[in-house]
Amino acid sequence: MRISFTSLALGLSLALLGCGSAANSLPETVTAQGIVTLDGKPIDKASVVFIAATGNYHATGTSDSSGRFSLKAFSEKDGAVPGPYKVEVNKTIVTPAGAGGDEESVKVEFGLPTKYATVATSGLTATIPKEGMTNLNLELKSK
Repeated sequence: MRISFTSLALGLSLALLGCGSAANSLPETVTAQGIVTLDGKPIDKASVVFIAATGNYHATGTSDSSGRFSLKAFSEKDGAVPGPYKVEVNKTIVTPAGAGGDEESVKVEFGLPTKYATVATSGLTATIPKEGMTNLNLELKSK
């Protein structure tokens, strides 16, 4: 039996049309944006992590020089799944150690108080409503 190339291409095209994108099978996400500050000053390059208090969908973002961040739960689409979250904020500073001229030697330190590095100690929580929100303000304190 001989199948023509046109018939094969048409069959594959129809099969692929029915598959849909992976983003369509994911839970609904909503806009989730905010500002992270330390003692009232914006934090640049902070990793903001929202860990779902219930469910399996976490969301992450990185702050810019004005402290602004946007959360993303999935690589395929922006936003976070609505619901309650525990929050952690991290910032790692890597600088050349400079000791003995070893170019590969670096110094790694926390750029924020360590209590914010894990949900167990941060004390930060947030709830993202079904309408989404753009004012998820995280105000960290150095003392």
